[in-house]
Amino acid sequence: MEEKYLIEKVGRENPFRVPEGYFDTLTSQIMAKVEAEGVEARDIKTGKEKRAKTVWLRPVLYAAASVCALFISVVAYQSYSDQGVAAPAQNVVANNQMMMDSYFDEAADYVMLDNQDIYACLSSDY
Repeated sequence: MEEKYLIEKVGRENPFRVPEGYFDTLTSQIMAKVEAEGVEARDIKTGKEKRAKTVWLRPVLYAAASVCALFISVVAYQSYSDQGVAAPAQNVVANNQMMMDSYFDEAADYVMLDNQDIYACLSSDY
């Protein structure tokens, strides 16, 4: 119903027209605009071209920020979890020694060193 009304009112002829010679000068107009923007991209004082912003640096900054946030959250977690336990200085030293020993044991297990290999490494001159 609406379509018939529109056809009666406007007709089937396309009302949009391209101006004559438009596509003949289109290329030259586009090239003129590109050249004008190229001139605007130069520094006024030095006449040198301005450099584009370094987009490749953005992921590096995001990674650095993530590492910093992770480090801060781990330190905060450890400080809050240790707040409730007040250990004397002797216990802290003993705990640190046990942790170092356990790390060494884990590393020795990982590289599959036994006591004989460790003794050989410590006794040989490097």
